[in-house]
Amino acid sequence: MCTSCIHISVQSNGNKSEAIPSTRMILSEFVDTIFVFVRISDDNNTIGTIFIFQIDMACRSFIKNGSHLLRPILFSRTIVNGTQDKPPFPKVLPFGLPLQNELPEVKSVPDTPPNHQVYPNISRRLLECRGIEIIHNKLIHKQYGIMALAPGLMKENHFNTIRDMTNKRIDMERCFSIWRVDPPWHPWYFKGLNKKRGAGKGSLEYFVTPIKANRIIIEIGGSLSFDYLYRTLLTIAESLPFPAIPVSQELLDKWEAERNEIQEKNINPLRWEYLIRNNIMNCHRFTDFYDIEFARYGPKVR
Repeated sequence: MCTSCIHISVQSNGNKSEAIPSTRMILSEFVDTIFVFVRISDDNNTIGTIFIFQIDMACRSFIKNGSHLLRPILFSRTIVNGTQDKPPFPKVLPFGLPLQNELPEVKSVPDTPPNHQVYPNISRRLLECRGIEIIHNKLIHKQYGIMALAPGLMKENHFNTIRDMTNKRIDMERCFSIWRVDPPWHPWYFKGLNKKRGAGKGSLEYFVTPIKANRIIIEIGGSLSFDYLYRTLLTIAESLPFPAIPVSQELLDKWEAERNEIQEKNINPLRWEYLIRNNIMNCHRFTDFYDIEFARYGPKVR
């Protein structure tokens, strides 16, 4: 086996072509193909285009004799692979977007409140999941996100799944992602299987985050299109413990326009809000506080 350094200098379309410095080619009896890397440059600057030429070992005798014999070989072989200088995708996020690219890791156990040695016992408070989300149901940066269609509880493994899939499958150099839900804060208690009833409250098992319907889980945006991110967002939405869907600002605006159109074209004067607000036909007798509080238009008639 012998090792040699080959320097090539040819003229091609007015540009100077030379071999990359310290380019070494190993010639061996057991090698079938040799690749030559050539850098194209002009008089003032380097264009930077790199071509990879494939030379069969049938021409190995010409390579051993001298580098000047490579000149006809290079022009007679076809280009196997080439990379051209094309303008890359913009890696700088548009103005006004957060600089936090990757989703940060969330705490699985919240901090203990002051003046408490252990986390205090709390009831299940399933009311935190009832009703429609009326605050965090819009996109802050007006791009893309994942919206919950039904209530549910998110555990630590759900946060980790969303974080891993987002950071690994999406190019975070041209995107950003932020959490729109709180880390797990609600304690969830559980008694072991085949345990006798009684003996007080069960032991603390893990922490959860209650989620209402129409809640935005994460928000993603940047210089990529919604069609490019849709498949990844759909996979993330399917991994949640409740129905969810990828949404964009255009989709939310379309839904809002449809709801407003239905309200404007509704010629029925006896609307739900009017009946509840004025107690038509003593409807308060059949409605509960929670029926009004957690309805879609409940906040309008409080």
